[in-house]
Amino acid sequence: MTEKEIIEFLKKNFKSRKAILGIDDDCAVIKYTKNYYLILTTDTLVENVHFELNKFTWHQIGKKAIAVNISDICAMGGKPEFALISLGLPQSNYKIISDITKGIKEMSKKYKFEIIGGNLTKSEKIFIDVFMVGVVEKKYLKTRKGASPGNLIYVTGTLGASQIGKQFALSPPVFQIRQLIKKYKITSMIDISDGLSSDLIKLAERSCVGFKLYIDKIPISSDAKKISKNEMESIKHALNDGEDYEILFTAERDEKIPHKIKGTKITKIGEITEDKKYIGIYKDKIFEIKDKGFSHF
Repeated sequence: MTEKEIIEFLKKNFKSRKAILGIDDDCAVIKYTKNYYLILTTDTLVENVHFELNKFTWHQIGKKAIAVNISDICAMGGKPEFALISLGLPQSNYKIISDITKGIKEMSKKYKFEIIGGNLTKSEKIFIDVFMVGVVEKKYLKTRKGASPGNLIYVTGTLGASQIGKQFALSPPVFQIRQLIKKYKITSMIDISDGLSSDLIKLAERSCVGFKLYIDKIPISSDAKKISKNEMESIKHALNDGEDYEILFTAERDEKIPHKIKGTKITKIGEITEDKKYIGIYKDKIFEIKDKGFSHF
């Protein structure tokens, strides 16, 4: 089974009667107060899958474990409030635990949330699993469903080759996105964890729409350009590399979305279409965008 097939199987077997939104987005959404929803997410980092010990410091691993979960909260328009952390280690080691803790504390201070519990276990491979709770005002909740024909497609930051530099210092644009959704009519949103091609298709499928992606408008990272022999190779990195953890969103056409917000670059890269085709346009060429992003299986 592919990752997508596994998720579809699980969706059929675990249907919630109480949740506002269950298995089908970056976060689950449940009732909280009159004006707010709780948003819940979990993510796991596993040694030699999400990090290599010769490339990361323990401090960076701690920061990344938190950042990937904050990115999910961000993609729903929310802000983090609490987290529980499970840690698996081959053996007890003060330096590892201390350095991971420093990374986690650094992120909790920056994003103003609390660590309130978790679990420890012995494991052959090191892993960190984070369960995070956030909040979002009901009127500002954003999901993958909501894009309509005529909406324009935007992305924050730059894309591609995150494994070289960005992955070591992820900084989800929570405060920037919060400001954006309060001022502009944002219709749908998703974070880019598996790659632009993969996550844009997920958004389109959930919204039952198609898209036109203007390839020459994609903001390509300097690292992607450095490791590429030519422009097309750098474009492929920007389209298909995973772990950028930028935010992909759509907005109504008449919204004057800024080019930058609180120092974060925002780029218009395409438009939503009624025709459910995934089209890439590069110079005079038109081609199909296929899901070639990261998949666990």
